Amino acid sequence: MVGSNIVHCSKCGQGLFWLPSPYKMACKIVCIKCGEAPPKKVGKAVKVTAAANYARTKKGVRKDIHPTYSFRSATEANFARILEYHGIPWKYEERAFTFTGYKTRPHVYVMDFEITGKARKKKKDLIEGLDLGYYEIKGYMHARSRNKLRRLRKQYPEDVERTCVVVYNKYKKADMEFCDKQGFRYLTFDALRAHYEPLIPTWE
Repeated sequence: MVGSNIVHCSKCGQGLFWLPSPYKMACKIVCIKCGEAPPKKVGKAVKVTAAANYARTKKGVRKDIHPTYSFRSATEANFARILEYHGIPWKYEERAFTFTGYKTRPHVYVMDFEITGKARKKKKDLIEGLDLGYYEIKGYMHARSRNKLRRLRKQYPEDVERTCVVVYNKYKKADMEFCDKQGFRYLTFDALRAHYEPLIPTWE
């Protein structure tokens, strides 16, 4: 396949499909996420949805991390850079938990990251808490995110202790209280940023 024949989303730049060399797109196209309608306004406030959470994030591939992974935000990309910095084996959006017995969404929970092995690079500045298990990056923990974690605790209790939620200082009080109540570990991204930004040249 030739790179120039890959059709990309005209908004976020994500690769969508490949065309044989004689063919070219006659118009611009957008992916499903970019083509979604903007969140509806309720009075003067904007209703917060899962799609709205990523509306202002920097999505796309980071070649310094992986040639094909399209991260949903700079926060996810920076978390991956931390793992790469330490040589920690990891997977991105591979583990999906399926929920049964519910009529409403969410029915599936895809984890952002999974740490599958110990650090290969012996560096003294490995921050405490980056252990084996699943890592969910949360900028703002909306209602659906909380429902996913509640359902995970109910249907996959053996994975609760292996799941760590990365929260922001801006929302950390409520999010930490929720994690403590549900039994999930957590880290603050602000602490990760303060620790690793000076060490990683490609930090966003």
